[in-house]
Amino acid sequence: MLFGRPDVFGNRHSARVYLEEDHLATMREPRPNVAIHDIRDPFSLKPIPIIYYNAKFGFPPPPIDDGVLAQWRTRDYRAVTEFQLRTRGVQLDDAQQVGFAQGDWIAIIPAHDDEGRRGNPDQGTIVGTLRTALYGHCVRASRVLQMAQFRSQRDRNPHTRLDRRFRDRLKDPALAEVETIFREVSRLYKAPEVRDNRARDVTTDHFETEGRTDVKEWFGLTPTAIQSQAHAEILCYEQIYGPFSYDAVAERELHIISVLRRGHLRAITMRRIAREVARHQVAEGKPVSSGTKARMAFGKEFDLNLWGCFLLALYGSINSAALYTEFESLTDLFDLAAWFGCYARGDYEELPPEIAVTLDCCLSSSPCHAVSESDISDLEKIYEEIRYLAGLLVGEESLRGTAQQAIATRSPVQVAPLYYNIVITPSRAKPGHPAARIDARFKVGKGQEGINLSVDYENFPQMTKGENLSVRQFRPLLW
Repeated sequence: MLFGRPDVFGNRHSARVYLEEDHLATMREPRPNVAIHDIRDPFSLKPIPIIYYNAKFGFPPPPIDDGVLAQWRTRDYRAVTEFQLRTRGVQLDDAQQVGFAQGDWIAIIPAHDDEGRRGNPDQGTIVGTLRTALYGHCVRASRVLQMAQFRSQRDRNPHTRLDRRFRDRLKDPALAEVETIFREVSRLYKAPEVRDNRARDVTTDHFETEGRTDVKEWFGLTPTAIQSQAHAEILCYEQIYGPFSYDAVAERELHIISVLRRGHLRAITMRRIAREVARHQVAEGKPVSSGTKARMAFGKEFDLNLWGCFLLALYGSINSAALYTEFESLTDLFDLAAWFGCYARGDYEELPPEIAVTLDCCLSSSPCHAVSESDISDLEKIYEEIRYLAGLLVGEESLRGTAQQAIATRSPVQVAPLYYNIVITPSRAKPGHPAARIDARFKVGKGQEGINLSVDYENFPQMTKGENLSVRQFRPLLW
């Protein structure tokens, strides 16, 4: 049977899944002695090591030989899965990956202990992950705004064509909003810890060079493919998202960029503080001081509220609690948001059981996350967004059933995505063609497999013999 219990991750109740010994015995042979895989972090300011253990094996039994961990008086144990290691920026090599899957420990050791010992390169990847997400979403946002602007212009003038004013570039004032939001946010961050102006400032080069490379890595699509899909989704915007509004599209896209930019700058700043302080302490053999810890609370101008942290996890695929520790009690909620983001990009097709527990809770009639009074409205907004994403990407009832299956079997379950289908007219027009429109006879179809379209035969003529249809199928990208 499954049960939730307080773990030592913040001394709180967690949605992580533990297996009882009788069920574990039916799955595999008795476990051998637990091995310890050390990852030394020379820039960690934490005074004790973090022990990550595989949640599906339950709380780890004490190893016969603590080895390097014997010197530490206290350890922070955290039950996680492979997906959660990823959202926390822990990168494992092949041997560590195999060991973790077998139930070994992953020990993140601060390299500057009281004796000032030096360690190996660090494991953090959060800064790099957010950078890739940031530049990928900047390219995506530029394509979405281009198509939304074209749609807005054509609504006012049906003869508007997709000419050079709407080409794949950021030179036009309306499309330069993406660059503008970069500069507006960057001006907020004049803290001395962010000393690299190239990390603070931005030019169109970020979109025309690095962004084009990162968008392929993040979305698995070229910028041109994203533009084509953006046009297809803008065509059927009303049937998927609601009445079309350029202002609503711009507000959403630019807010995403703002949130990712803030999170990225905070990660850069935390990283720089940790690097410089840890180098000094390692060299001098000094422990972490209270003043050093105070430097990590570097002002409200770096903060995101609860809704912003949810969006950071959703679009950045990292656990926001790693950067905003005041929301550490909601780490399971951020894991769920990161899973939605990875799934929407086609980067992760399974629903892990620990994510399923949180999802099932959020889709229930009485979710049980606790927040301060000032964050209640943001939490309610998050619950609404989770239900919306579940319905948009999979179907709420279908995803709820998958979650219950993952919980019952204590193992990841493949999730069948919801595909959307539209008929574009004229039949030989590509989605990006200026003349492309939705065929009025067909509604937007959706289903887990195949093509599901309905035809309005009462108000529109039936198909003619030999008529060709141009069908576009996609998974939503521009939500």
